[in-house]
Amino acid sequence: MLKFILLLKYNFFFFPLLFFFSHILALFNIKVRKGLQGRYLTLIQTKDFASHTPDNAAIILFHCASMGEFEHIKPLIPILKEKQEQIKIVVMFFSPSGYENVKTFRGVDLFIYSPFDWWFPVRRFYKLLNPEVVIFAKHDVWPNLVWVARREGIPSFLINASLHDTSSRVKGLSRLIHQAIYSDLTKIITISEKDGENFKTLVPGNKIFVAGDTKYDQVLFRVRESREKVLLPAKIYEGKTVFVAGSTWPEDLENLLPALKNVLAGVNDFFVIICPHEPTPSHIKQLQELLSPISIILYSNVEDHKNESILVIDAIGLLATIYSVAQIAYVGGSFKQNVHNVLEPAAYGIPVLFGPVNHNSHEAQVLKEEGAGIEVDGPEVIQKTLEKLIKEKELREKMGEKAVNIVRQNSGATTRTLDVILPYLSDND
Repeated sequence: MLKFILLLKYNFFFFPLLFFFSHILALFNIKVRKGLQGRYLTLIQTKDFASHTPDNAAIILFHCASMGEFEHIKPLIPILKEKQEQIKIVVMFFSPSGYENVKTFRGVDLFIYSPFDWWFPVRRFYKLLNPEVVIFAKHDVWPNLVWVARREGIPSFLINASLHDTSSRVKGLSRLIHQAIYSDLTKIITISEKDGENFKTLVPGNKIFVAGDTKYDQVLFRVRESREKVLLPAKIYEGKTVFVAGSTWPEDLENLLPALKNVLAGVNDFFVIICPHEPTPSHIKQLQELLSPISIILYSNVEDHKNESILVIDAIGLLATIYSVAQIAYVGGSFKQNVHNVLEPAAYGIPVLFGPVNHNSHEAQVLKEEGAGIEVDGPEVIQKTLEKLIKEKELREKMGEKAVNIVRQNSGATTRTLDVILPYLSDND
């Protein structure tokens, strides 16, 4: 009865309000506007795709919030394609930053925006696509995508799932709402035993399976992939200690830049690469002003490098490979809301720095505990930490070795995850 009441309230009150206000916000926010425009095309694109898909094809539907969640599912896609010839992969995104930047990934047959999360559009979407399973990456679970899948008999899975002790999902009204949603998932596949135990406070234990995090497999895949790519001329960083600050937000830069200026003034052969999370022209201009009088070179002009000591990446999708030239890394978001992916630099065997906002990341806690990552809480600490790591090569290499070992020891989640999902596919060998 409670679930039925929540379903009615969500579909007749909450989502209509969200729908209305998102259209108002779209008048002023281009990102919201792009997302809405894309959603109005979802059913049309799905119908066209279905009309050209063989009847015997097994369609696997993934849902990702954005690019970060897409990284979690990448290792699964080639293995699924190898398992069955007729498998078709459809990936839907909530965010334009995901949808617009991954369209060239091999193995995906259709990229779309997730439909409006209203009962009837979602039901129409499932009827058109007829997926064999629905897989949600990490956390972005929309109620009707789950409830309608259950109603239509489509198995649904939450993979790389995590749930902290202090999460709002286990408190008050939010707890009841998430119980109503998670209980209709077929399986919740968690990244750790602890997360599995936390989910058991919301759903029956037989729904929980601990597989680990596919992110570990993905970063190792990216390391192998990076060896085939040359993004930077070697002459600009060879013989230097390279520091990469990845996925930075303004809050990160407020703490990083004063430290970097001081380190650059006192250390020879120190080369800095800054990769903003959103490399918009206005953000790049702000960076140039904050770094003045130090001259910088943009990635788009890297061939014109004239011994500048700071390179700013003004493109998207390069960071995971850029880390390959670093001896030390900093991962952004950690002075803002949540730290970004600390495993990407760790997989290259280098020390990883991050700010104090890192409790969202299980991997960041592991790196700290094992002595492979360092939490820094301000410009002075960043400066002292960098100077120490630059000076003490042996310490740097020891920390880097610990970092890559953590990644290797935790790999294999992709196979364990698919072991849970594959039995739900028809004609599975």
